[in-house]
Amino acid sequence: MGRSDRDFQPFENERMNGQKRMNEMDSKTNSMEGTSFTVFRDIIEKLQMDEQHRQTEMLNVLGELAASIAHEIKNPLTSVKGFIQLLQGKIDGYSMYFNIMMAELDRIDSTINELLILAKPQAVQYKNTNIIKIMQETIELLQVQTLMDNIKIKTDFKQDDISLYCEPNHLRQVFINILKNAIEVSKKNSSVLVGISIETEKYIKISITDFGTGIPEQRLKKLGEPFYTTKERGTGLGLMVSFKIIKEHGGKIKVESEVGKGTTFHIFLPIEQSNKMQD
Repeated sequence: MGRSDRDFQPFENERMNGQKRMNEMDSKTNSMEGTSFTVFRDIIEKLQMDEQHRQTEMLNVLGELAASIAHEIKNPLTSVKGFIQLLQGKIDGYSMYFNIMMAELDRIDSTINELLILAKPQAVQYKNTNIIKIMQETIELLQVQTLMDNIKIKTDFKQDDISLYCEPNHLRQVFINILKNAIEVSKKNSSVLVGISIETEKYIKISITDFGTGIPEQRLKKLGEPFYTTKERGTGLGLMVSFKIIKEHGGKIKVESEVGKGTTFHIFLPIEQSNKMQD
C-alpha cells in the first residue's frame, strides 16, 4: 500500500434541464499501488437545503425582533395620533400640516403592521371569501395614490365571484403591497393591469403588471429575502411579508420582468388546499 492523498472540493459543472449542478469531488491517489479513485457527487440539493435552513433561522429571529419592536412603537404611536386628532379639531388654519402628519403616522402604522405579520404565532381566521371583492376593495383603498400619480388600474376578471378559503385581511395586505409597488414604479400616465382567473383545476391566478423600468435578472432571485429592496427608500418588508403570507396559504409567487418594459407578479393560490383547510 502506498501514500494516500485526498483532494476534496466542490465545483460548478454543466447545467442539466436548465438547472445548475454543483459537484463535490473526492479523490484518493495511490490508495493501492498504481490506482486512483475519484468520486463525484451532485450537492446542489444539499446547498439549497442549507440556504433554506439559513433563511428559516433568519426569519424566526426577525419575527421575534419584529414583534418586540412593533409593540414598543405601537403604544406611543396610538397616543400621538389621538392627540393630533384632538388638536386638529381645536386649531384652525393648519389643516394641511395635520393631514401630512396623519398620513405619515399612517405610513408608520402600516410598516408596524407588516412587522407584526412577521411575528409568530399569528391569529388567523380563514373563511370563504370572494377574492374578486378583496381585490376591488384594495383598488379602492389605493384610489388616492393612483390619482396623485396619474395611474389607471385596469382590471380583467374572468368571473364576478371566485371563492377562496383564506385569511382575507392577509391577502388584502399582499395585494396592497404589490399594487403600491406597481404604482410607484409606473411611468406617469401609464396603467397597472390586474387579472384574476382560475388558471387550472388546482390554482387561482392573480397577475399584477406594471410598465415601469423592470428588474434585472440577478435581482429577481433576491425578491422576498429579508430587507432586500429595489427601491431607494424601501425596506423590503412588504415583499417579504407578501411571500410569507402566500406561502402560508399553500401558494407561490412568480415574478417576470424585462428591463425597460415592466414587471408582472403572478400569485398562485391552490384551490385544493382551500378545500383541505375547510375539512
